[in-house]
Amino acid sequence: MSYSSQTHAIISYIEAHIKSEKMNYRDLERKIGFSLVHIRDLFQRNTGYSLVKYVRTRKIINSAFELVHSEQSIMDIALKYGFANHESYTRAFKKIVGVTPSEFRSNRTRVGKCELALGVYGLGLLDEKSKGAMTMIKEQYKSNDSTILYGVPRVGWGVYGGNTPYAICLKACADYLGDDISYDKILVELGAAFRLTWNEEEWDLGNVDIYHTFNDTSEVYELGAKVIGRKFEMLGRDNDTTKEQFIEFIKTHIDEGYPCVALGIVGPPEACLITGYRDNGSTLLGWNFFQDDPDFAGSIDKDECGYFISKDWWENTDTHAVMCIGHSSEDVVTKDDVLKNAVQALIGRKQYCYCKGIKAYDAWAKMLADNGDFSDGDNFSVLFHKMLCQNDAMVSVIDGRGCAAEYFEKLSQQDLAAAEVKSYKELAKLFSQVKTAVCSMQELIGGWDDIEAMLANLANVKIREDICEYIRQAKELDKKALEIINGLIDK
Repeated sequence: MSYSSQTHAIISYIEAHIKSEKMNYRDLERKIGFSLVHIRDLFQRNTGYSLVKYVRTRKIINSAFELVHSEQSIMDIALKYGFANHESYTRAFKKIVGVTPSEFRSNRTRVGKCELALGVYGLGLLDEKSKGAMTMIKEQYKSNDSTILYGVPRVGWGVYGGNTPYAICLKACADYLGDDISYDKILVELGAAFRLTWNEEEWDLGNVDIYHTFNDTSEVYELGAKVIGRKFEMLGRDNDTTKEQFIEFIKTHIDEGYPCVALGIVGPPEACLITGYRDNGSTLLGWNFFQDDPDFAGSIDKDECGYFISKDWWENTDTHAVMCIGHSSEDVVTKDDVLKNAVQALIGRKQYCYCKGIKAYDAWAKMLADNGDFSDGDNFSVLFHKMLCQNDAMVSVIDGRGCAAEYFEKLSQQDLAAAEVKSYKELAKLFSQVKTAVCSMQELIGGWDDIEAMLANLANVKIREDICEYIRQAKELDKKALEIINGLIDK
């Protein structure tokens, strides 16, 4: 192994363990195969940094990312990265960054992807003009078969306060690339905040899938890149698509430092993130909503930084597509686009067996009101399946309309014409009321801490009647919102 490749391995180790409270130098010795004295000398010669200074710098820069993109207190962030108290963290931070942590957070300085060495990416302070960061290492070594993007935020249910996987993945990509975009803005500008779909023929867990947002199932994915100001590429999987094509697509974009969004990889075809590859692309790393689910975790390993490691991702038949949210683009979503997309998603319509938008409320209520669908003979698994469909619909509306309320409230605070401000405030109020109505449904059914009680409540005729009333209320509120949006478009 050359000195450059050893340095490359040291950098990779540091990035994989940067969030450890203390760097484990004994483990580093074991992994690299040399004494710490030799490692320090090697690193200093090849990078110009002392090992201790480099580790401290990387801890400070990674902590800076969390200052901008999390709500954690400065003290909690300091402790997370191994600083004993606020004062020692502030001194180290100001020495490296030039300002205090609180000033940095107030300024919302851009932090995002930085090439640390060829084949290794991490977080760095970004130049506002170039939207890039200087490579930190003098000598670089790119291994022939791997590139890892370290520091990509984890995705999962409830991250950013949301429950829409594609929007959460977009937010994580935007954060990693140094673009400060709120989750509510992403979900609304996707149009997905206004979606509701119900299969009138069966209790369908696919109702909640984001591709139902518009009539063109791929439109929402391409719009996602536009929302965060990035270029978009997509490779779908059909009978003629090969594993080699997928690998080439992933390698091309990961090597440029851009995470890929994929559908599937681990578990169901929900959006997830690919953050690196090994073995020339046959092994993929990343974050997935199901990587800790016992039903799907058996086929994967975990990297030291937390990323899943999957060797049989292609054998997963739910791996449907891979997308890249890449270079910056001037093409953005305008306020008019938001309104038109909201109409597309909200307007009542039927596509195949799916009722969408306003029309979905009727199909939802009709199925709940059908007592034949909730006969005493229903077994646990059948009722549980219906509960999952009901829960998905509620969570989707709560997530979406809640974000819509927040988004339009922010719009109403801008310097706009009085009539426009009034319309945005009314939209914020209506969507907030939709969220409240659906939250009331959740209260009637109960929480997941007592599943048997939830199922009994769902089987209860009176409770379902009350739920249907809330569905009708939500429908009328959405109809009023749709009228206001159409009025804004006409003006």
